[in-house]
Amino acid sequence: MRILHTSDWHLGARLGTQERLNDQFDRLEELCEYIDREEVDLLLVAGDIFDEHRAEALARIIGRLARLLTPRIEAGLSAVFIAGNHDREHVFPLLRGLQELVAPEGRRRVIFAERPGLVPVTSRREETVHLVLLPYPTAVRYDLADQRWPSPDTKRQALAEAVRTYIQELAKEARDAGPGLPTVLCGHFLVRGVKEGFYQLTEQEDVPVEPSDLPAYAYIALGHIHKPQAVGAPYIRYSGSLERMDRGEAKDRKQALLVDVGRSGLHEVRELPLNATPFGQVEASTESDLEAAAASLSEPERTLVSLCLTVRRDQSLGALQAHARQIFPRLYGPPEVRWLDAPAPVRATFEVDRRDVAATVRIYLRETLRDDPDAEALLPMAEELLTEVTGPPP
Repeated sequence: MRILHTSDWHLGARLGTQERLNDQFDRLEELCEYIDREEVDLLLVAGDIFDEHRAEALARIIGRLARLLTPRIEAGLSAVFIAGNHDREHVFPLLRGLQELVAPEGRRRVIFAERPGLVPVTSRREETVHLVLLPYPTAVRYDLADQRWPSPDTKRQALAEAVRTYIQELAKEARDAGPGLPTVLCGHFLVRGVKEGFYQLTEQEDVPVEPSDLPAYAYIALGHIHKPQAVGAPYIRYSGSLERMDRGEAKDRKQALLVDVGRSGLHEVRELPLNATPFGQVEASTESDLEAAAASLSEPERTLVSLCLTVRRDQSLGALQAHARQIFPRLYGPPEVRWLDAPAPVRATFEVDRRDVAATVRIYLRETLRDDPDAEALLPMAEELLTEVTGPPP
């Protein structure tokens, strides 16, 4: 079985004012070239396929994806997608329902999995592997929706236990269904021990999975971490995201993984590079600085550019911004502005009394606005707001 492991497509995600869909589909075209050239049997997408809230836009994205993959599916490719944390709860059930309605015979070739499960997949060469599918852990997907938890930590513990239980149950199901057949696990979650790539546990249902919870399968295909890496063993791999999402990933190489699995286990993992969109950070004070920076970009039409302007107050900030928009076609977001002649910040010359916040605010405002010509207008408005919140001063 020849598997193309990829994840974190985030189709529909934007960056500031810049649309990213064409970038993402350029990378998908590269994936399809690998599929054709390497005679891939299975496209395995480990979560976060979509990142679009608007139904109309999501429908266009799905249609565009279908047009790209349909010829490959008809030629014998299987495709399996599991739900990630950015895939809305309703999207995968809807896609499965439509698939059964319009193309029942295609169910064997294309699978959308929003719940844990075991799926056998057969290659063009009539070889079969078991897929243990573990989407991003949520209460709905792991049958815990009716429970109540006293704290987020308790909920995470319950979800972690549910993931472990499903891994054990699906492992037994795989053994019973076809002894001797290789098994591949596909999951979208954090495995404790990730050492590369920025990551924070910011979502209540983000459940770290212990490496010891993962069986010694032929291969474990993971999504959720955007930087490609192995975790603990060569066969446990994050493929990384399809595209650079923002400036924080500017130096990350993007890739897919070509995985050969046979009855004896894992044969080979090859890294297939993707020509990810370049990022540039431009610092300038004048139009000539901007032009020099533009000339230094190797791919100016593709490069996503963020801008930092260091200027004096007698310079025209608007004119610099307008010139930057002309010469950087993919400028995103407002510029960071540093004023060379900005007044020194006012430092408090009093002690903060945390027991009397209103009095502290009043003193701070009097100190800060001491020489401000608008002080007479601002102080009464501030006093009115303080009175409304904390009551009149003693």
